[in-house]
Amino acid sequence: MPIRCGYYRRYYPFFPGAFMRNFSTRFFPFRRRFACESMGSLVATFGLAGCMTVPPSSSYPGLYSTTTGLQNISPEMNRRSSALRDYEVLTYQPDPTCKDTSQVVKDIWSTLKSVPHAAPIGMPGCLLLTRDGLGIDESEVPNIEWKRYQLRLAALGRSIAATQPATASLPVPDYFTNTFYDFYPVVGLSYEQVMAFCQWRGQAIEAALNRNKPVLSDSKSPAYVAVECRLPTEAEWEKAALAGRGLPYGSRCSEAPIRVNPKAAAYLKVRSGSPESVDKIEADIKAYNQRKPVRPFIVCNQPEPYFLRQATPAYVFQTPSNDYQVFHLLGNVSEMMQERGITRGGNFRDPLSACTVAARGTYNGPAPTIGFRCVLRATLPNQR
Repeated sequence: MPIRCGYYRRYYPFFPGAFMRNFSTRFFPFRRRFACESMGSLVATFGLAGCMTVPPSSSYPGLYSTTTGLQNISPEMNRRSSALRDYEVLTYQPDPTCKDTSQVVKDIWSTLKSVPHAAPIGMPGCLLLTRDGLGIDESEVPNIEWKRYQLRLAALGRSIAATQPATASLPVPDYFTNTFYDFYPVVGLSYEQVMAFCQWRGQAIEAALNRNKPVLSDSKSPAYVAVECRLPTEAEWEKAALAGRGLPYGSRCSEAPIRVNPKAAAYLKVRSGSPESVDKIEADIKAYNQRKPVRPFIVCNQPEPYFLRQATPAYVFQTPSNDYQVFHLLGNVSEMMQERGITRGGNFRDPLSACTVAARGTYNGPAPTIGFRCVLRATLPNQR
């Protein structure tokens, strides 16, 4: 079964009412599995409601936020388009010589019940990382989620001026405003802006989880769920990147045969900024596929045919995930750490050698190559 880039989505929408929908479409490297998973017994009013098998994309963002699980408040975020979907562009083929595809996450929510104060609840957009309930975002936070953040603030009558990405620090002028890049990593942000987003995100999820409690405002109730959202520490990031294996890229599998969709010619013309015609790009894609190319999983500065060169970071689910099912920890954008001024993982402008689990960078402000992802945890602070 080919690896359909980005064909892996997990949703934790906090559905107003009696249900929490956990739409889970899992796609492990070289195999596909569809599953709906119970959210656990902590919040009895929430239950399993259904599955979704279509991942969000720039042409169809979906009904729910992948960072808060809240239903979209703008019709623009629910648009359906006939445009090519991001995950239809590249397909990585299975490599029979690569057997390093084990699922390293063995913990399940039920095992967390024995951990003091840990709530057996998966957080929106996150994958479980540790037994004490810490989850890490499966991808970098994309532009569309930053836009949703702004919409939520505006709906509360708050100014969004301080949340705007720095225009001079975008990889292309319309990177944040063009819906083509909706599911590309948000960049051009300061550390302070990202910290404010994390605080807001944690509060939004916490409010949703406690909305139907008997005493809504009683934060001292034993049933009250507290949500922590922040940037990962370097140690947490290294765990997610499988640094403990002692391998440069966390896995023995770092490349695979690839096929480019000829129908993606117009899409790749935009992404690469190529002056060539769509017809020529389509013909060159077909010729490229005939050579049965092999390509690294990591989005970096590497030899590429002109139509695969990138003027911006890539779609957040462009390549296969690592064995934690986390995308783009290496390459694409350098990721902010909780330790201020530190980034990890390298980015799309770095050579492959600078996109390892040991790669460590610094920054002084907004940049077109720096994005972020969050870690989250739900706890029961009033239970002993």
